[in-house]
Amino acid sequence: MADTITTVATQHHATIMRVDPDFHDVNHRQHLFVVNGETDTGEPIQNRLAAFGRSPAMQFDISPISRDDRLDPRTEYRIYGSQTAAADLRARFEQIGLYGRWLPAKSFGDVATIWALQAWEVILGLLTALVALTMGGVLLDARRYAVWRAHGASTSHVIWRDMRGLIRFGMCAGAVAAVITSGFLCWYNGFAQFSVFAYGFAIAAVAMGIVVTLSYLVAIALVTTTPIVAALKGRLKLGPALLGLYPLRIIAVLAIAPAVVAVLAAHSDLANQAAANSYIERGGDAVNIAFPGSRTQETADKNDEETGRWIRNLDSHGRVIIVNREWLQAPYLPLHVTPTGAEMISVNDTFLANQPVLDPAGSRYGPAPENTVRIIIPESLRQYGEFITAAIRRSFNPENLPDRAHPPRIQQLLAADGQTFFAYAATGGIIPASPPSTRIRKMNQPMIHDPVIVSYPNGTELISDIRYAAWASQSRVVFSSSDITSAIDKTLPSDHILGMLPITTQLDDNHTTTIRRLVTELSVLGLMVLALVSITITTCVLYTRKNVRTIFAGHLAGQSFWRIHRRILLWEALLPVGILAWICGDNWRRARARAFFIDGLNVPPPPQLAAPDWSRIVPGSIAVLLATALLTAILAVAHRRITTK
Repeated sequence: MADTITTVATQHHATIMRVDPDFHDVNHRQHLFVVNGETDTGEPIQNRLAAFGRSPAMQFDISPISRDDRLDPRTEYRIYGSQTAAADLRARFEQIGLYGRWLPAKSFGDVATIWALQAWEVILGLLTALVALTMGGVLLDARRYAVWRAHGASTSHVIWRDMRGLIRFGMCAGAVAAVITSGFLCWYNGFAQFSVFAYGFAIAAVAMGIVVTLSYLVAIALVTTTPIVAALKGRLKLGPALLGLYPLRIIAVLAIAPAVVAVLAAHSDLANQAAANSYIERGGDAVNIAFPGSRTQETADKNDEETGRWIRNLDSHGRVIIVNREWLQAPYLPLHVTPTGAEMISVNDTFLANQPVLDPAGSRYGPAPENTVRIIIPESLRQYGEFITAAIRRSFNPENLPDRAHPPRIQQLLAADGQTFFAYAATGGIIPASPPSTRIRKMNQPMIHDPVIVSYPNGTELISDIRYAAWASQSRVVFSSSDITSAIDKTLPSDHILGMLPITTQLDDNHTTTIRRLVTELSVLGLMVLALVSITITTCVLYTRKNVRTIFAGHLAGQSFWRIHRRILLWEALLPVGILAWICGDNWRRARARAFFIDGLNVPPPPQLAAPDWSRIVPGSIAVLLATALLTAILAVAHRRITTK
């Protein structure tokens, strides 16, 4: 294997890298065996692999490949070179009976597109703020442009004069920004991936420049089409100006509400993760296991059966904890019941021994009797108890049971409300009938509140070998690392598992993800608030300049503030009405879509089909009321300045 890789690398002047995950921490450490077809140093590889961020998410142990290395050739290989080198290596592997997939590396454009789709909220907030500030600055400076026009300046000359000043400012600001950014990057990551960062930054700067330029031209067109005399008084054509500003205002208001909800959700996640700290400290060397992907289906099935038997043996001795986590939905709930986000977990006796489950009287449930499955339902869900039990009972019909297993005795029990359990690193998949942001958020919560618990005896035959292995592959079986290391090449062949996933590092990853999401949502919220404030100030100033005489005359006539400004306030009332109408229409659409499956087909709706959600009215109404209050406050300040002159 080493000779084959070396030959291909030398002939094609390519760098070939073999990637082996570290057995003790698959997700955070890799052993890289490198063959460099051009030089004898591994420095270029280190430069390519250097992470842009400071997070220790992945560590690399780089060494040259050697004939003395006794390595399984079934793994991942990365090729830095021509496609011919990749094709040659693949052909040589196929000659010795090794087959695999050839995946071309993603281009910079592909990576940029993926990032843009993931960060679209931040991009939208940034562009909205830039457009709002640009248009607001030009529209509020209409008097200066009118003076230039009064002295004979054409529209093109006005633009040129602005551009000259902007270019000078941009050069100075760019130089300062470059110095500050370079100093920050030197401290942050030692200029790792600097060329990629610079390329991406340049593209983003050009894109933002285009957006700002277009916004500037639209605002200049509004200013220069206003008669000079009116413009000298700051009285622009209000209709076209509001037509350009109000779409931005609507975008800002609509984005603020979900951003606030997302910030609160991220804070809730952090609190949930913090509540798990005491359990993590007691966890010691708890790990999950990862399975290799470089196997044929036949080999994988055979290995999984053997691994499942090994897990069953550990389970029978109380050496593993099972936490199979899923959402409580159809068929465990009636079709007409919208899932509420409650969960159902399948556990073993070892889980119950580590985390007490109490009945309504405060007594603790002990181990399950032999061949008995206990369904422990919280009091808050007791109305669905019979339905849940009947659905679970059907899964234990003889035709659904593994070989050698006998139909179990089913016990339906009650649990006291208000209990919380530690799920280790097990995740729960997609929350039914919920938006994507909630699905992502809930998957990072290690603490489960008031779940339905399905309790199995340790080592039960009701769980097949394949299911044991499947649950283990989804981080739903918790091991002690010492049990794994002592079993390798003794009771478990080394090629059956890829390595271990420490519970602590997985939860740290979830915590880091939550922090990043919180920072992202705070950035979106800040940008949208900035845009909303800028647009509101611009709107109020333009409105009062246009109607200064009307406002003053109404004040002299004894009219109230609300009567004088009734038109703009009525216009503002269209915003909450529009949002309410949109929520009603969207809920009606969701209800019809779900009714198609429930009433028409008599099947559960797809999990990704969101249910009608009237709770959206609350954050939407709060955002609209705050936006209206901001406009009213700024308008009141302008009104007072006019009436007290």
